[in-house]
Amino acid sequence: MQCNTPVASEVLNVVLAANIAPDRQDDTQLLQAINTLIANGGSGGNGGNGGGSGAEIGSVTAFAMPTPPEGWLVCDGSAVSRTDYADLYAAIGTVWGHGDQIATFNLPDLRGEFVRGFDAGRGVDDGRVFGSGQMDALQNHTHGNSDAGVSGDGGNYGVFAGAGTIAGQGFVNSNYNSAAETRPRNIAMTYAIKAFYPVAASA
Repeated sequence: MQCNTPVASEVLNVVLAANIAPDRQDDTQLLQAINTLIANGGSGGNGGNGGGSGAEIGSVTAFAMPTPPEGWLVCDGSAVSRTDYADLYAAIGTVWGHGDQIATFNLPDLRGEFVRGFDAGRGVDDGRVFGSGQMDALQNHTHGNSDAGVSGDGGNYGVFAGAGTIAGQGFVNSNYNSAAETRPRNIAMTYAIKAFYPVAASA
């Protein structure tokens, strides 16, 4: 399709970027194209590399609202249809679970989890398999104590045994309370996975 002005050419480029077949008789195509590009994070309807955040099928993004937008599924471990989400199934397969082993597969379950970069041979988190979970842990260390009223003044003590106690010392001190897990400061957000490209509504 030939354009007579720079503006017409630019409009055509936007329509084509959204994978919409140009139609001179349809005056809603620019709006359709803009909606499609926004919904797909700027990538168009084919999952191309448009540079939009989280635009690729299989991408995982943290959202600042409990319910993600259309085209995304919450990473809650659900079993979903291999047919209804064929593009997502092609992208991630059964890495996160085989579903019923026939018609469904599982989404990753990231509820309450921190995500760690896959080591892939670097040796920082050696031996990990992609997609595997890891329990919480606290690196072995010691703590000094200089309380004159405590036997063994100035000694080093191991990791806390539990709330209000120090391992093997048999005394209680409210300054040594522990929690049920080891964690950094954090904010709870919704992890969701790009599952499909929404179809722009016609005007």
